[in-house]
Amino acid sequence: MPALLAYTHDALLASRSGYHVVASYLPQCPQTVAPRLDPVSPIARLRTRVRRRFAFSRWCMGGSFEVEDDVRKRIQAGYAGPVHFLWCDRDLGSLDRELDPASHPLIGTFHQCASVLSHAVRRVASLPKFAAIIIMSETQRAWFASQGVKADRIHRLLHGVDVDYFVPAVERTGERFSVLAVGGTQRNFSLLREVAASLPEVKFEIVGPSDKRAIFEGMTNLEFHQRLPDEQLLSRYQQASCLLHLITDSTANNVINEALACGTPVISERHGGVPEYVTPDCAILCPHQSGAAVVDAIKALAAFPQRQDEMRLVARAHALTLDWRLIAAQTEQLYQSLS
Repeated sequence: MPALLAYTHDALLASRSGYHVVASYLPQCPQTVAPRLDPVSPIARLRTRVRRRFAFSRWCMGGSFEVEDDVRKRIQAGYAGPVHFLWCDRDLGSLDRELDPASHPLIGTFHQCASVLSHAVRRVASLPKFAAIIIMSETQRAWFASQGVKADRIHRLLHGVDVDYFVPAVERTGERFSVLAVGGTQRNFSLLREVAASLPEVKFEIVGPSDKRAIFEGMTNLEFHQRLPDEQLLSRYQQASCLLHLITDSTANNVINEALACGTPVISERHGGVPEYVTPDCAILCPHQSGAAVVDAIKALAAFPQRQDEMRLVARAHALTLDWRLIAAQTEQLYQSLS
C-alpha cells in the first residue's frame, strides 16, 4: 500500500541532497509538499505563530501547516492509507491527534539526535500511537523506547544517496593532498580550525555557513565557500583526497554518503551515527574531539597514495549499498507491513 508523503522543502538543500530525494524513488506514492517558509502577510504570520504554540513539533513553519491542511483535504476527498511525514520532527502539527490509525496509520521519520528530540518534540505522549517510527541511526532508538514506543514500531532505515549523480571523477587532477569539509549542522568548527592550523602543508577546502567564515580568517592553507552550485560541489567531492567530517553529534550524514559515492575516503569520529554509515576499509574513525588523532589520521593517509586508491574503490562500493533505490524498497516494505 503506497503512503501519502508529506513534507516541507528547504530551499537551502542542494537539489540532489536531503531526505526528500527518497520521494523520487517512490513514484507510486502521492505527495503533498510546501516550501519551508512562514507566510508573508501579518495576519497569516500571526495565525502560524498561534498554531505553532500547540504543534507536535516546536519547529513547524507556515509550510508545515500548509502540508497538514492539504493532507486533511485529501482525506476528505477519499484518500485512505498511511500518511508519512518525511521530517516529522519539524513538520508535524496536530495530525497526531486527528488521524484514525485504522484508516490512516501515521509514519514519522525523525532526523534529530536524541539530545535534541526532547526539545523538538512537544507532544511526546503521541509517539506510542505512531504506526511506525523511522530512525536514521541506532543512537535514536533508546530515546523513543524511553517514551513508550514499542520496539517493533521503531525501524532504522539509513539515509540514502543518489549514486547516479554522485559518481567518481573520470580523471582526478589534484596533485597536492587536499581535505574537504562540507556542511554546518552539528559541525565542530573550532576543532576543524585546530586541525587545519596543525597541517599548514595540507590544502583545506570548507563549504559551510557564512557566519563560520571568520573562524578561519588569516589561514593561508584554507579556502572557505559559503555555498556552491551542485555541479561545483560534486567536483569538490570528486577531486578531494578525503572528506573530513568533525561533529558535535549526528544521526544521518548526507555528506559522508555523497563523498563515498564519489569514491572519496572519509576521516571522521567514532561518534553519533557516523559508524553506521561507513566501514573500516573506506573510513578512518578517530576518538571524539581528539584533534591530535585527526591530524595523525590525515598525515597517515597522505603518506600512502596506494591506500588512498584502495579506499576509493571500497568507498564507492559501500555507497552502492546506500543507493536510494534500495532505501526506497525498504520503505515500501514497511508500508506493506502496515496494510
